[in-house]
Amino acid sequence: MRKALLVGINDYPRSPLRGCVNDVLLVHKMITEHFQFNPVNIRVLTDQEATKRNILWSLKKLVAGAEKGDTILFHYSGHGSQVVVNDWTNNSEVDGRDEILCPVDLNWNDPLRDNDLGEIFRKVPDGVKILILLDCCHSGTGLRIQMDGPNQEISDIRNRFLPPPPSNILSNPEVSIDDDLNFVFPVSRDLQAQKKSFLVTTVQDGEVILMSGCQDNQTSADAYLGGTYRGAFTFAVFNALKEANFNISYRNLITSVNENLDMLHYTQNPQLECVKGYENKSFLR
Repeated sequence: MRKALLVGINDYPRSPLRGCVNDVLLVHKMITEHFQFNPVNIRVLTDQEATKRNILWSLKKLVAGAEKGDTILFHYSGHGSQVVVNDWTNNSEVDGRDEILCPVDLNWNDPLRDNDLGEIFRKVPDGVKILILLDCCHSGTGLRIQMDGPNQEISDIRNRFLPPPPSNILSNPEVSIDDDLNFVFPVSRDLQAQKKSFLVTTVQDGEVILMSGCQDNQTSADAYLGGTYRGAFTFAVFNALKEANFNISYRNLITSVNENLDMLHYTQNPQLECVKGYENKSFLR
């Protein structure tokens, strides 16, 4: 059994995007034509359908009944962000922030945290392959657009990051503001320490592979590519797979994706995270 959930959100009431629904259409076409996914086993949520409740319900349906040998794909294209952890004193996040996805009805007081999704994927039995593709940002420095695509004005490129409201950040007594009005976290915390990944570390074992559109301190681009608006990461993944006749290892795929984005002058660096050894497995094989 091969099952997929594809989520794409353009129609945000704040900071709308333009390429996320196209990303979903592209991934749907790719996995049905080249990776043996039956359309009846693919759930698509776009724009107003992609509420927190619907996303969580659809993820639970995605993993329900999964058995050894099955393949599960979750693709998300939309805004990402970070919020202050609920319990600062008893949390493994080294910078005091949780990564979140941003449903169309985003509630900063009740966001869709990485831990929420991890709880769902943790219930998947051993032997089930899980691939997660996130074309969004989880960056605390995502307020500025760093991408400079060819033949584009900077203003024509939107990043996929929603900054959290000050009320969320300042709710933590450990946070202060510097002279440049940047949020400052306690100096006792090593902010340079390597953060654990979004989702993958919440699933302790198993064949779980995460490909994300950028590093934690970068933004993912929503840009005009190939004649229409798309996510730069999703578009680069598709092109790299096409160049390899849709048969390539995850290690070589992420290398090719970064090379393609470098040639297009995008500064985001997509990441691959998985249990050691799985990087040599073939994409969705």
